[in-house]
Amino acid sequence: MARLLAGIGLALMLVLFVWWETSALDITHLEVSITGLPAAFDGFRMGLASDLHGRRTSPSGQVVTALKALGVDVICVVGDFVHQSPAEIHKVYPFMEALGSVAPTYAVSGNHDHRAGWSLIAARLTEAGVIVLENRHVVLERDGEHLVLAGVSDPYSGHDRLAEALPAGLAGPVVLLAHAPTWFEPGQADRRGGAHQELLARVALTLTGHTHGGQIKLPLLGAVTTASGRLFPRTHVQGLSREGDGWLYITRGLGQGGPMPVRLGSRPELAIITLRRP
Repeated sequence: MARLLAGIGLALMLVLFVWWETSALDITHLEVSITGLPAAFDGFRMGLASDLHGRRTSPSGQVVTALKALGVDVICVVGDFVHQSPAEIHKVYPFMEALGSVAPTYAVSGNHDHRAGWSLIAARLTEAGVIVLENRHVVLERDGEHLVLAGVSDPYSGHDRLAEALPAGLAGPVVLLAHAPTWFEPGQADRRGGAHQELLARVALTLTGHTHGGQIKLPLLGAVTTASGRLFPRTHVQGLSREGDGWLYITRGLGQGGPMPVRLGSRPELAIITLRRP
């Protein structure tokens, strides 16, 4: 009986731990030095979220409360709003509407969005007050100085049109929103070609999600895989990395998918990124 009770106790502790890892929000703060950043944008604060996967998120919950308290200048949500059905956008609509009430909110598509029906999802996001960057850019202005915020459709499923989002003659440094870090993963540079690399070289900071930070991490071994399909990847799982002359940040995202919709060692993340002059 003692062994049975001990086993039940350990099982319960494991369940509670996994529940905590799956649901407890981690707020990451970081500063990124941007070459050529205008003085007016020094201290510009960006909220970054991703990968809701149709998960109902409270419009008055911890994410929205944190973004309000931290006084972000813009909010960026980089894809996978739904998991399987375009109807799932109705679950996240109130949350997206709440984000727009905090700060101007920008969005790009993810692979699950295209699989489910991106046109309907994009329309609902627009109704919620979100600015959808579909292979295009906007120019943000402060005190007569400029910062370019560009967005592409999901690179993982091949919907990105980088040349359309980054036409020649852009004024100001470029922050690029994309769902997946596919361009930067091993072997992708050669496959994409030199022209594509020249376009990426114009980007100071790329913000992505998609990987879920591995979603499941094992002791000593790290992430088993990412949504990009690499087994036990050593790079491009999460966090900040230097890519050429620019930076890449991969957020772990807020939701989860796959056959085991739980997290372990990779808690949901809201990233707060502050741009700084060198």
